[in-house]
Amino acid sequence: MSTDFEHRREALIGSMYDAVLDASLWSAVLEGIADLTDSAGALIHGFSVNREMYTFHELGRIDPDCKRRHELYHVANPWMRSSRFRAGHVVRSDDLIALAQLKRTSFYDDVLRPQNIAHGTIVNVISRPDFKVSINIERSETKGPFSERDIAVLNSLLPHLRRASELRLRMLDYRAAAQAERDALDALSTGIITFDAGHRVLFANATARAHAEELSLHLNTGTDVSGPPSVTNAFRALVGDAVRGGAGGAIRLPRGDGGDIGVTVAPVRGHALDRPSHHAMARPVAIALLVDVSRTHDAASALLAARHGLTAAEMRVATALAQANDMSTVAATLGISRNTLKTHAKRIYAKVGIRGHTELVRAIAQIAGTLGPAI
Repeated sequence: MSTDFEHRREALIGSMYDAVLDASLWSAVLEGIADLTDSAGALIHGFSVNREMYTFHELGRIDPDCKRRHELYHVANPWMRSSRFRAGHVVRSDDLIALAQLKRTSFYDDVLRPQNIAHGTIVNVISRPDFKVSINIERSETKGPFSERDIAVLNSLLPHLRRASELRLRMLDYRAAAQAERDALDALSTGIITFDAGHRVLFANATARAHAEELSLHLNTGTDVSGPPSVTNAFRALVGDAVRGGAGGAIRLPRGDGGDIGVTVAPVRGHALDRPSHHAMARPVAIALLVDVSRTHDAASALLAARHGLTAAEMRVATALAQANDMSTVAATLGISRNTLKTHAKRIYAKVGIRGHTELVRAIAQIAGTLGPAI
């Protein structure tokens, strides 16, 4: 193969790994694969077996309307017979069904012929019990079936395509887990704000933003808390003390309806709430908890998490444990198994330095009793 071809192949491999972080690049990657194999276009898709749905579908010079028709013909698509082959095995469509027979199918009439496609090569890039990633490279009848040279080119790309796809799946799993954690934080009745060493807001959950609005405070990621001087000065003083390694403190701020918002600020210990998805700019060094003073136990659990480096998941478990008497009830409330709950509980007890459920309840109750003193 020529030097120019090798340069194009190496550049294409680099683009595969770039596409792990930027899904918009997959179209160019697929077009590059089609060009190197002298084909019209290509598509790659990920299919969740458990959920029975496509989680991603990327196209390279493939008509989106034809792709939608392809999904409708999932069962009747004769090329889908390739799904039974092991991962990495290159399957020619002509080995699955002869072109003359293919032309008599509605799949050909509705999906292939409108794009002037007659031949395909299909590879199961990843084939797990729970998830599959497949790539189709397609060409016209004029180009003819895929040659051994075309298959060799594709085989040289497959290890990199497989690795890039594995990384993409990990990234999707990570983002799903991070989003689930953000959703869990947003579901808390306690407002949570984290700050970097420069007193700038890194993360604020939905409750914190709602309480801040009640106090006429502005929470913008990457900036200081702003608003009425009487409120912000008191707020900033507590954050500043926590950032400098002090204990922080607590205040009670009046809201418009006559009620009060209790604000407790403390330094962050360990890796509590230390997720890049929450904190893209810096690591949190201080946390502020905003709570309706009539609901202090959730805030106490969040403060316990900040003091002892509990994760968001462990904080949810600690809150649930403090509000129930038996493990089965807590497990059902959280939607996890008893064994998973026991594992979380053991880690919580070890981090906090307590011996069991009773001491956890006592610790949270003691913290709750200190929240929300008058300003």
